[in-house]
Amino acid sequence: KDQNGEEAGRVPFRPHSGFFLARCCHSHAHTTRHPLTHAVLLSHPPIPKPPLASLTPSRSSPADKEEETMCCSTRCMSVLVVFLAVGAGVLMMDGHHGFMELLNSKLDRTRIGKFDAAYKVDGELSHNDQEFTNMYYDLATDFYEYGWGQSFHFATKYEGESFHEHIKRHEFFLASKLGIKETDKVLDMGMGVGGPLRNIVRFTNAEVTGVTINAHQVKRAGQLTAPLGANFLAKTTYKQGDFTKMDFLKNESFDKVYSIEATCHVKDRTKVFGEAFRVLKPGGLFASYEWLMTDKYDPANEEHQKIKRGIEHGDGLPDLIGAPEAVQALKDVGFEVVEHYDLHEWAKKTYGPKNVDWYHPLEAGWSIEGWKHTVVGRKITEIMVRVLEAAGVAPEGSFATAKMLEDAGTNLVKGGQQGIFTPMYLVVGRKPE
Repeated sequence: KDQNGEEAGRVPFRPHSGFFLARCCHSHAHTTRHPLTHAVLLSHPPIPKPPLASLTPSRSSPADKEEETMCCSTRCMSVLVVFLAVGAGVLMMDGHHGFMELLNSKLDRTRIGKFDAAYKVDGELSHNDQEFTNMYYDLATDFYEYGWGQSFHFATKYEGESFHEHIKRHEFFLASKLGIKETDKVLDMGMGVGGPLRNIVRFTNAEVTGVTINAHQVKRAGQLTAPLGANFLAKTTYKQGDFTKMDFLKNESFDKVYSIEATCHVKDRTKVFGEAFRVLKPGGLFASYEWLMTDKYDPANEEHQKIKRGIEHGDGLPDLIGAPEAVQALKDVGFEVVEHYDLHEWAKKTYGPKNVDWYHPLEAGWSIEGWKHTVVGRKITEIMVRVLEAAGVAPEGSFATAKMLEDAGTNLVKGGQQGIFTPMYLVVGRKPE
């Protein structure tokens, strides 16, 4: 309609003519603004109504079709270029480890095929724990650091806490349970790239040794520690090794030992708990955040089975066990059990309506802080990795690795929502005097 509210007529539709708005706007320089629409549509002079037949699409000549094809191709290419530019820019925002590190990784991600195949089985898993843990962290470490930071774990969260604040508090809480002092020698079993270890050094100024099975993680830990100064270099030690066979560490050489969401990589917990017991001095304390299935898990429930296997696959785990087995393993190797409970349930009772579930960072659709681990952020990363791998920029196997990690994210949220899984069952044991 024109400015007087009368019908202004119609423009014949043609396949190659572009949008109706573009035709109407073409060559009109006397545009003004309207509260709801562009004024050019309102100020367009009346156009005589064409015959009904002219409203049907006209036949395009070969030249028109070629022009249309070229226009479509140009548009598609423009959209792709804009998407890649914006996506790459967004992916390089925030975080300790950039997107370029994912692309420049020299680690062999082609092994993802062997890794995935090991989890496509019914019943119990039978692969070698140590081999697949090492393989998993070759595949996943750079993605973890890029998307989550230097501390590879979940945490209880109080409403209003930032992502990094609640991660650090979770580490300090464990350190306080152990009563770590400045004069203590402490062992971190399954240190990752050393994020929690360095935070605990900041918190206590104790001397902390970290052990991981993965050589790449040891290298990254050293790179991240180097700029922190002489005190950190003196207080931190990083070793590569299997934490179920720490022959490189002497008996009764540590005052405190801890593990943060790492012992789950071994189904038989007595192997790792036994080593913690061996290297602890008499009277020393061991504390761990355990990944466990809760008493709400029903092994006969098909959906529960799928969620459990999705967590195992996406996180490189053997069969997950329950709390009774973990606590019994602690007793079997000689520990006196000081306390054990699900910290998630504790947080719900303690924080009440101010509690934020541990899986919220993965569940959230979008947030500015820590956006990379949100649903939207993970999807952007997945798409970008797929495009760049197809273009030969990202290493082969990168997209399959991203898909594997998304399997973890999806099922961790489901497991948390249904209350059948917890990543923070706290166990504390004391070695008798």
